Amino acid sequence: MPGAIELRKGAATARISPTGAELVSLVLGGQEMGGQELIWPGDPALWPRQSPVLFPFCGWLRDGQFRAKGKVYHTTVHGFGPNSPFVVEETGPASVRMVLQDDERTRGLFPFAFCLTVDIALTESGLSYDFSVQNPGWEVLPYALGFHPGFRWPFDGGQREDYRVVFEGAETAQGIVTTSRGLFTPERFLPPVEGAEFDVLAALKARDATVMLNADTRAVSFIAPTGRAIRVELENFPHWVFWSLPPAPYLCIEGWTGQGDPEGFDGDIMAKPGQTHLAPGHEGRHRFSIQFVG
Repeated sequence: MPGAIELRKGAATARISPTGAELVSLVLGGQEMGGQELIWPGDPALWPRQSPVLFPFCGWLRDGQFRAKGKVYHTTVHGFGPNSPFVVEETGPASVRMVLQDDERTRGLFPFAFCLTVDIALTESGLSYDFSVQNPGWEVLPYALGFHPGFRWPFDGGQREDYRVVFEGAETAQGIVTTSRGLFTPERFLPPVEGAEFDVLAALKARDATVMLNADTRAVSFIAPTGRAIRVELENFPHWVFWSLPPAPYLCIEGWTGQGDPEGFDGDIMAKPGQTHLAPGHEGRHRFSIQFVG
């Protein structure tokens, strides 16, 4: 992607687009640990994105709009974050800091002051996204944040059905039943999890996304038949989301702080479930890390 920032640490490389601070390439571990591209390349016919940062919403809003301060604002799924230009503030051989600050453009989309800082660091076997959401304004900031990487599936040879998804421990969180427009209903379902093992193929046959609110576990491994694995760990992201559009060869393993609109919701954004209410002068911190285990 033109204009992407390239990071390098030993044999590991990553490329980050300033548009949306999006991870567009990740190769970890060198040949002795696979040396494979882990990130889906994007395809306009299937899913054009690769690893968007979701802000200031997670999921779909009813009729693509929300209410704030007595006005109606229109937005796309997950808000304007994925398509916004981030300012590159600091770069190093294996790290970059990108910042999205409210301005005249964002206030026409979302009438609140904010500063979203993303610190991205590469190691030879992993990559971390450290998020800081700050409220420089004089009123409460309602926000949701998510990270939405799409991993190649398969990423290390073999067949899709031979890949496994395993939580770090027993996972008992229920799934949310959504409408055809992605809105949340009061209905719940039991995802196909036996102990720590998540049958992701069965889940995707039943619905394209599995949203687990307030999950028990903080890490999950996406394991190839070779035994190599992508391990994802969350900090201050309470919800897991798993999404794909089979037979497209990717699996999104996501961390969300928020949720989509409830079906029929037409209240003010301050009443929207799942938004974090950040007081003036305060900061919210969140971390999403990826490790390649060989």
